[in-house]
Amino acid sequence: MNNTAKILLVDDEAAFQRLCAKWLRDQGHDVTVAGDAEETEKLLKTRDFDIILLDLALPPSFEPHEGMRLLSLCPAVPVIILTGHGNRDLALNAIEEGAWDFISKPVDPDMLKVIVERALEKQRLEKELKNLRSQISAENLGIVGNSKSTQELRSLIRRIAPSEINVMVLGPSGTGKELVARAIHRLSTRKEKIFVPLHCGAIPGELLESELFGHLKGSFTGADRDKAGLLKSAHGGTLFLDEVGEMPQSMQVKLLRFLQEGTYTPVGGRVEEHADLRIITATNRNLEQMTAQGNFREDLYYRLKGMIIRTLPLKERMEDIPVLAKNFLFHLTEDKTKKLAPPALEWLLKQPWKGNVRELENLLECVTALSGPQEEIAVDDLHMAMYGSQITEEVSFNQTLDEKVKALEKRLILAALEETKRNHSKTAKLLGISRPGLLKKMSRLGLR
Repeated sequence: MNNTAKILLVDDEAAFQRLCAKWLRDQGHDVTVAGDAEETEKLLKTRDFDIILLDLALPPSFEPHEGMRLLSLCPAVPVIILTGHGNRDLALNAIEEGAWDFISKPVDPDMLKVIVERALEKQRLEKELKNLRSQISAENLGIVGNSKSTQELRSLIRRIAPSEINVMVLGPSGTGKELVARAIHRLSTRKEKIFVPLHCGAIPGELLESELFGHLKGSFTGADRDKAGLLKSAHGGTLFLDEVGEMPQSMQVKLLRFLQEGTYTPVGGRVEEHADLRIITATNRNLEQMTAQGNFREDLYYRLKGMIIRTLPLKERMEDIPVLAKNFLFHLTEDKTKKLAPPALEWLLKQPWKGNVRELENLLECVTALSGPQEEIAVDDLHMAMYGSQITEEVSFNQTLDEKVKALEKRLILAALEETKRNHSKTAKLLGISRPGLLKKMSRLGLR
């Protein structure tokens, strides 16, 4: 990691400016100094900084509101508040308003080094998140995974998306069928128009017609006004009918007529309306079998079928699990540092995943809450989140005494951080050590 930064030091004391700036430059940082609110505001408008060290009481008024106003001008940059003795409450208020951390004067160089390194790590992780989102948008289409089947799926989406053919996405629940539909829409000629999803099994049959076609005021009890249907809303864009196999047969007839003629009549209306849209459907049911049994209209099936895309269950593309897990953890945690211990990843690869990708995402969402502030997720955390119990293991004597002491120290600090909701001052008091001492220990143990 690059440990140098462009730092803006904002303080009106000349001696402190000189000494602090020299120390930071000796650490390899590029330091710019400002002494009042006006100068600082100009610099913030014309230059970019990685970190800002900010004294809240600045000329000309020396009132804290000047510093708080400047704080509001740099929401994307970690701001470290410089505070004098007795101004701790003011610094805590600044943190509530978006500051990254605070440090008291006279400044402890070691403590300043720790805080700056943590701020740099925050910047690095935010850039990684931005790059990851960019890659997902440009390369992965929102469909995460490096397995051969996932790569083939993305390739097929790119080939079929520009056409106007209807698409049917088949696959088990939790395999990302809606993600596929959205990716097709984003790459289609209709991408500037709306994407409208509808879960056919989530709406009672008697209301589905109104939801799709709309209705006129007074057409049924409760219809107190005209309502446009989803066909009208999706005009020019894409309509995604999820779990189309759940659609009642009475609605299947009406949908088929729309597909044949491109027109429909709102409930209670007499005038036909036109809608130009692309339909993508999805189901986890066997529609061919349903047509053979008379539960789904064969003519509608062939109208909707167009091009079939299949999403595979997670157990058939287990090599996607590491990248999926990393992606989910990255988006589920605020500090972006949470990761799986190697044994935990091995444990994930041995699970059956009957709920597929959705089950994996739900598990990791649960385990991030259970594991608290610790960086690494252990096997026990996963087992507890999935089964409600921990794995009983034999005591290991493979570690040295020093390693065991560090592990115990880490557990105590993590427990204290969780107890105090990551308030460093309260955590230090709970552990009976100083706040600088706590931060140094956290840095040494790899805690953020």
